[in-house]
Amino acid sequence: MNHDREFFTLLDEATLGRLNRRQVLKRAVALGLSVPAISALLAACGSSDDETSTSASTAGSGSGSGNAATAGASGTSSSGSASPSAAAETEEGTKGGTLKIAMVGEPPTLDIHQTTGTIFSLIGWNISEPLFAWDDNYKIIPMLAESLDTSSDGLTVTLKIRQGVKFHNGEEMKAADVLASMDRWGGLSGIGGNLLSMIDNTKTVDDYTIEFTLAQPYGMFQTALALTNQGCAIYPKSVIDAAGKNQIDEPVGTGPYKFVEHQPDRLIKLERFDDYAALPGKPSGYGGHKYAYVDEIHLIPVSDEAARVAGLQSGDYDFPENVSSDQFETLKSASNLAAEILPPAGWGVFLINLKQGIMTDVKIRQAFQACLDHEAICEAGYGKGFYRLDPSIMFKETAWYTDAGKELYNRKDPDAAKRLLDEAKYDGTAIRFTCTKQYQDHYNRSVVAKQQMEAAGFKVDLLVYDWATVLSQQQQPDKWDITTTGISFKPDPAQLSVMDVCHFAGWWCSPDTGQLVEQLRAKSDFNERFEIWKKIQTNFYNEVPMIKVGDALQTLIHAKRLHGLSSQTQLGPILWNTWLE
Repeated sequence: MNHDREFFTLLDEATLGRLNRRQVLKRAVALGLSVPAISALLAACGSSDDETSTSASTAGSGSGSGNAATAGASGTSSSGSASPSAAAETEEGTKGGTLKIAMVGEPPTLDIHQTTGTIFSLIGWNISEPLFAWDDNYKIIPMLAESLDTSSDGLTVTLKIRQGVKFHNGEEMKAADVLASMDRWGGLSGIGGNLLSMIDNTKTVDDYTIEFTLAQPYGMFQTALALTNQGCAIYPKSVIDAAGKNQIDEPVGTGPYKFVEHQPDRLIKLERFDDYAALPGKPSGYGGHKYAYVDEIHLIPVSDEAARVAGLQSGDYDFPENVSSDQFETLKSASNLAAEILPPAGWGVFLINLKQGIMTDVKIRQAFQACLDHEAICEAGYGKGFYRLDPSIMFKETAWYTDAGKELYNRKDPDAAKRLLDEAKYDGTAIRFTCTKQYQDHYNRSVVAKQQMEAAGFKVDLLVYDWATVLSQQQQPDKWDITTTGISFKPDPAQLSVMDVCHFAGWWCSPDTGQLVEQLRAKSDFNERFEIWKKIQTNFYNEVPMIKVGDALQTLIHAKRLHGLSSQTQLGPILWNTWLE
């Protein structure tokens, strides 16, 4: 890409007032322009719109130095991939109407404790809420919590929760509900289980105060409670007691929208919760004040992409969960739609089964890694101009960026792969490679990878299922060898599902890496944690628990009649605060 040409084109448009600061910032970050270049572009815009609070220092690419000056709360980055919240816009919203969302398919569950799938985050965080959330600069802020204080020795943590918060069933949220939710979540989530394993004793001081005594200092306490995918949603204790070990099919939360009905493969209906206890102040990222303008949200499974596109064009849907980049220009030109390109919110991955089967041999995994040409795979999956090749597990817009292990990324060396297969005495056993067409990029990436593997001497059976089946089979090690998925953006690397060693599908259970992950979670100093993180990423490339393909740039497409939609989508689209004309 010619960055000089792109820079001067943006500069001209900014100077002439054709673009505001928000538009310039998004395009500059997507192009990977330097911090000085972004500063010059923002200066050319002046400060006439609501973007003056966003500085170029939060928008630049990471240097990989681990400079703590760029880190937010709990060592997280004030990431350049975060766009300012839509607070100024949402204060002008009007109530009414039904927001229609086209999802890629039926979610595997309606119980947020049970799944890491982003498909349910789109649904569940409108219904339920965590104790802590991430603001518009990816700093941790209280949501259902009022405060969290840690003693000087790090062994006593006091959590205060907000008073007067009602669940959708009319009960008031109290300490007993929080403890029941944490216990249940800890039994289902690896990150939750790690947190609970650090707690020696729990004391309920009163209905709104809990005191935790830890076995050792744990720097990730608050960060774990701000997890999004498979996060610690707070349910009523009565609902948890009734469900037992079973899934919660009718979730009850504290969020701005309440669950109404689920017609499998047809509709999930939410409606405004009139007794919602909104925080004072303004919206801030995934927290702060939440407006519930639309009367209802209808989430409709539409597994065929052509049907999602046609529905957007005809006005049947206001927002799609996913549309491939191939459709971007077509939808951008539609008079009733708005479309833009945003920085990445995740990276494509080929997940490998390390628990059972042929891929348990590290040399065969290394052969798989060696044969892949990531450029061709990403172009097939995301389309030209909609991806970024980068070895870092954490995005370059964060303070956690490092290129450790880069020599093993994008090797495109089939001869080296053949040598490794010979060393492993590979006997031609077919590799069971599962994928889905419901996410078209997953399928396209898999097809190209299969071709490259076969050119290196692998035999591959490509098995295509609906997405719910792929997710279900990921938990069954006898069903697959390689599968496709995506790793979503996390503000802190310890929250990555990749770091849930021995538990996350694929079962990367390396003793050395496991010890490093424990150290990463225990420490609170950013510089110490960054050095540990570099070692973990080096192990990632040497042990090959999965293959990072590339960063997927986001597209934000929606009906023009939908207003207040935040361009901060790295942790999932924010549907509250939106309204319809």
